[in-house]
Amino acid sequence: MLSSAQVKQLKSLHQKKFRRLENKFILEGYRLIDQALSAKSEIDEIWITKKSKDSPFWGQLLPKIENQNISWSIAPNKIIHQISDSLNDQGIIALASIPTYKKYNQSPKQSIYLDGVSDPGNMGTILRTAAWFGIKSVFRSPDCVDPFNSKVVRSAMGAHFYFSHFEAIIEENLLAELKKAGTKILGSKMKGQSIHTLDMSDSDGWCLILGSESHGISESAGNFITNTITIPGTKGMESLNVSVAGGILLHALTSLEVVTN
Repeated sequence: MLSSAQVKQLKSLHQKKFRRLENKFILEGYRLIDQALSAKSEIDEIWITKKSKDSPFWGQLLPKIENQNISWSIAPNKIIHQISDSLNDQGIIALASIPTYKKYNQSPKQSIYLDGVSDPGNMGTILRTAAWFGIKSVFRSPDCVDPFNSKVVRSAMGAHFYFSHFEAIIEENLLAELKKAGTKILGSKMKGQSIHTLDMSDSDGWCLILGSESHGISESAGNFITNTITIPGTKGMESLNVSVAGGILLHALTSLEVVTN
């Protein structure tokens, strides 16, 4: 049973300062918890309602939970709903440690730099897409939305557990080093070289900059771009959503590397 002190602690983790202070965050829903279990992430405890315990999904999760010796207990639906940040919670939550990532010290072959991405849904979708395409190094500017914001976590659907590098770093400390190492710094704009004609054969890798929803790529990050690329489309539309554009570009870049390597 959740004590009042535990409820207070869990609710506090919806705020960035408490997540950072305790190095913990909340997982909500079967699929997200399943991803954490599959990645052998550090989960402190799981709480589930009686109704949700009857779900077939719980039957699939339980062997993994028991195999990893994770504590779990029944909690009232009212309490779970009170803690959950989702309007339609699934009656199951978990307390997990924020994963430990490697610090940047050498140039990865494939990476993303998120430059001022502020919308939690966009951030989460980009992370989920990056994980799908096997990108292990995701960096972000300090002014991005907190990646452990509950909306980001839900949208990312477990992507957080599959990165090697995942840190906030100012552009000068990352992009300058990558450029010096021979990495192509790619920036997407409306007018640029078609992503479909980009030649990667003379490069030791690439870093894709994805800019903010309102202002695009910042001037400071833009100074490091070696190749301005674009996604060909029908004239008339102003632009693509940053997460949609990111998905298209990642598909093209990862496909391109298969051809040129």
